Amino acid sequence: MPLIYQLLLGLVLTLLIPLWPSNTLPFLHLLRSLTTTPMMDGISLAQKAQLHEVADLMLEIYKTLAAMRYIDAQAINPGPHNVSDLLYGLDPAVIYLYSILPYIDKDFATNTAFFNGGIFADFRKSDDVEQGRDPFYGSPSEENFEDEDGPYMRPWVTPLSLLGNHGSAIVYDTRQHHIWIIDQEGWSSTDPALEGVEDGEPDSINRNYFAHIANRPAGDVLRDMVRWYRELKELPGGTEYSDLCWDHWDMDLKSLFEKNGWPDNFDGDAFLVDQAREFCALRAKGDAENPLGEVKKFTDWKNGKADRAKKAQEALDAAQNLNETWKARFELWNAERSVLRNTEELKKAQQEADRLCPNGVCQRPEDLPLWELVAVQRELGWKQNDLSYHRDWAEKSKESDPEEAKTYRAAFYLAEKEVATYEKAYEAAKADADRLCPGRSPKSVAGIKDLDQDDTMRDVQRRTELDVILTRELDALREWAAQIPPEANEAKGMADNQIEGLDKSVEDNQAALKKAQDWIAEEKEKE
Repeated sequence: MPLIYQLLLGLVLTLLIPLWPSNTLPFLHLLRSLTTTPMMDGISLAQKAQLHEVADLMLEIYKTLAAMRYIDAQAINPGPHNVSDLLYGLDPAVIYLYSILPYIDKDFATNTAFFNGGIFADFRKSDDVEQGRDPFYGSPSEENFEDEDGPYMRPWVTPLSLLGNHGSAIVYDTRQHHIWIIDQEGWSSTDPALEGVEDGEPDSINRNYFAHIANRPAGDVLRDMVRWYRELKELPGGTEYSDLCWDHWDMDLKSLFEKNGWPDNFDGDAFLVDQAREFCALRAKGDAENPLGEVKKFTDWKNGKADRAKKAQEALDAAQNLNETWKARFELWNAERSVLRNTEELKKAQQEADRLCPNGVCQRPEDLPLWELVAVQRELGWKQNDLSYHRDWAEKSKESDPEEAKTYRAAFYLAEKEVATYEKAYEAAKADADRLCPGRSPKSVAGIKDLDQDDTMRDVQRRTELDVILTRELDALREWAAQIPPEANEAKGMADNQIEGLDKSVEDNQAALKKAQDWIAEEKEKE
């Protein structure tokens, strides 16, 4: 649009805006800003409007996630941003988009998982900009887009999210104004609205290119994402890039949202308390069922070593020379000793499981409030320790490293909120335990760990037992290895390596044991 027409349109809008209905004003103000703001080279007014649509909808998505309490509202950094130093040969439209997109400040976000297994992108950071040129880790080696192993991200194309651990990335084409949501491993669309839609035929020999994969207009995709979150068709979190309390597999998050009035009458504080309690109840269930897990573990280990012993015996029977014979003997001795050790451990584990989980039942229904209470109390203690840690380090690094202090202050801010949530969760869990289990304490339930015994004391006990086992195994290994003839150099080398590794394990365990014992002694002196 010629400059004279831009000026005339801006003048007309300036005169008309005061007379226009209020519900159209946001659009008119945007239109006036587009007509009166000098254009960047290569960006038309229509394209600029599309870029603003993407940025505005991304902001709406982030605000929705904040309303769901998945991220803290303080983590959202809306545009504009100064990205003038991002000189990566990108199209002006992409650079302009980077300047107006909202970003998540990860100092204020413990959850960084985004849609369909991706993670939040922050194109104020050079690492994210660089990764944005290869979001699917294709490692292109050629500069020609039409080569088989060529680059696949055109200068005018950018991801809006980065790849998590083999998840999906959201990719936006600033010229087509279309979005792809592509799974790295399946190399297909994971856009829920395109389920069942077939991809087109590839029009390039470039194995990394994705133009043929099903895609949609960008505005439609991003508006749908907001709607899916509001309708709970999609839930935030669910990967290793989010806290365990956002795990979709175990946590019934949808029911918790619905219980607390999502989306229009949502009580976010009550939701977080319910979420904390359910998370702790699930942790308590895992603790209670640990004896059954130990039985399964030692059963699997015993069976695996028995198979290994069988193969070692077959190798021994087929041995053709001295080295092969003693290598097979060494493998057989190791496997048979492991079977004996695992049999012994399995017997103890089964006895413990029979005591704590009679008939496979590890938690009686009437004891559940007490299990939950202990789990919430323990989690609260850890949260309080985190709070003290971040507060102390924010103060210690205030002068020596202001940037590090800033990070600790952000962590302290989040920890303070978590402690407040878990204090409320503890009060609620205690009230339920008092009401449903009158006159009873957690100590009345077999299997519930004693809260009076801290983790360091448990660590001392575990490492003391481990020291006995490791020392016994090391002595037995040295005694058996002494009979290997010098000529069986391969078997002798295998035994020497195992002795060295086991000796290091004994040394490391004893050092850790002494450290824990010293800490307990220091704490007693303070008392």
